[in-house]
Amino acid sequence: METERGIDSEGGLRRRELLIAGAAGGAALTLANPLNYSAIARGRRRPVARGGKFAAGVMSGLPTDRGITLWTRLSGIERTSRLMVQVSTDPHFRRVIREKPVVAHRRQGFAAKARIGGLRPHTEYYYRFYTKGSHSRVGKFRTFPPHGSRQPVRIGYYSCQAYEAGYFNAQAALAKEDLDLVICLGDYIYETSFFDGPANRADTTGRLNNGDSEYLDEYREKYALYQADRDLQAMHAAHPFLAVWDDHEVEDNYAGDAPDPDNGPPNQTKSHNAKVERRIPLLQRRRNGYHAFFDSMPRIRVKRDLQRVYGSTSIGSLVDVFFLDERQYRDVQACDDKLLSNCPEEDDPNRTLLGAAQKRWLKNSLVRSNAKWKLLGNNDMLMSLDITPGSSVNPDQWDGYAAERAELGNHVLSNGVKNVVAATGDIHTFFAGTVTTTGRQSGTPWASEFVGGSATSLGIPEALGLPAAALGAAAASDPHISFYDFEKRGFGVMSVSPSAFECELKSVDALTKGAPAETLAKFSVADGTVGPQQI
Repeated sequence: METERGIDSEGGLRRRELLIAGAAGGAALTLANPLNYSAIARGRRRPVARGGKFAAGVMSGLPTDRGITLWTRLSGIERTSRLMVQVSTDPHFRRVIREKPVVAHRRQGFAAKARIGGLRPHTEYYYRFYTKGSHSRVGKFRTFPPHGSRQPVRIGYYSCQAYEAGYFNAQAALAKEDLDLVICLGDYIYETSFFDGPANRADTTGRLNNGDSEYLDEYREKYALYQADRDLQAMHAAHPFLAVWDDHEVEDNYAGDAPDPDNGPPNQTKSHNAKVERRIPLLQRRRNGYHAFFDSMPRIRVKRDLQRVYGSTSIGSLVDVFFLDERQYRDVQACDDKLLSNCPEEDDPNRTLLGAAQKRWLKNSLVRSNAKWKLLGNNDMLMSLDITPGSSVNPDQWDGYAAERAELGNHVLSNGVKNVVAATGDIHTFFAGTVTTTGRQSGTPWASEFVGGSATSLGIPEALGLPAAALGAAAASDPHISFYDFEKRGFGVMSVSPSAFECELKSVDALTKGAPAETLAKFSVADGTVGPQQI
């Protein structure tokens, strides 16, 4: 796991590779002290950016107790250029403690990243980027508590932020929370325009002007559209951020190197509204999607495994967070990904969701962890969801890889690993309940799970064409699920202390601009127990 002991005082990496990095920022503030243009001019190896715009805002990523990764994207320039980043202990930059050059690389879509080290634990800092003629908004972040601390922490999480489906009210609400970290559990973008929403949220990006992304420039245009949203920028500007991908960062329901089973012939791809001719092979599309993802996030890539997105971080000694990639290494979905089917293939012990290397890493890391709580940043729902008893709804989630779910659960139980909690995205629905070795009430409990709904994307009732009331009645066949809401959009906030892991599920109206968040339900998992209790 990444600790500040693996980062030198200048922010370079040593002894351990930084596995993941997230992002954060702060509200725009008046610049109180003059920018140090002479410091810019000292570097002559690359041209100094004289202008440019910071249209994507700023982010900070994956804080440790003494370091952070800072990110921005410089638009309006045509060649790789130099700019500067400053870090201060005050929002007006009267006390600048770090200033260093950073390069906006053309090959990275003019993204600029800087690793800053030598910071104080659990301390709030402010930062900004600037060129010779422009400056970014001001961002802020708080470093993690020191190693060994069990100081309480708060973590926000969400997933599925389709731009065209609604307003980013969930992100605006997260910006107002007091948080140590925000996690996006996948579907930060949607590769094509799937949903009908507010008229002014149309997605016309891409060479075809229909929101469909396959080429690298199209994915970059997509990220630019999303990251120009003021509410998303406010969230990034308020807290450190970390994202892992799911499917829509590349293509709906792809599995490893295989396209969506519903896509049909190789020359076609699926769109919510219409069939679109596939323009390039999936593997080329995936490479483009991954490239754009890393360019658009404050991450340090693993040198010997450039496409690796999974990893872990420690927040003091209270929480170890394990971020999972449940898309890149998986086998193709069972039974051609048919919903509402009785599928024996789901129990095939040779099927994998995590892949051999990631599964080995996760199992070993859970056993080695000395943290009070082990949090899984999980894309796909672990608990079984059945419309009729024993018949799962969705083979794209862990139900389609049931043998591996049992293997993981039995490993946790046999090694005496306590206090495992999963924060989950993807399914566009709120759930809370208990994860068992079978996924159902018949198994042995080994983890608690909180599924955080979606930020904007429509849910199961729309996908299946069934009313929410009918789905609620069917969910009664799943007693391991203690709470569900099939209608609302939103996010979750986790408050973690040595004695309890609490999660508050919050809903927003994504179709009304500026709608506030409301508490939907709140739960607690006591130290040493499995399964949430509503409070």
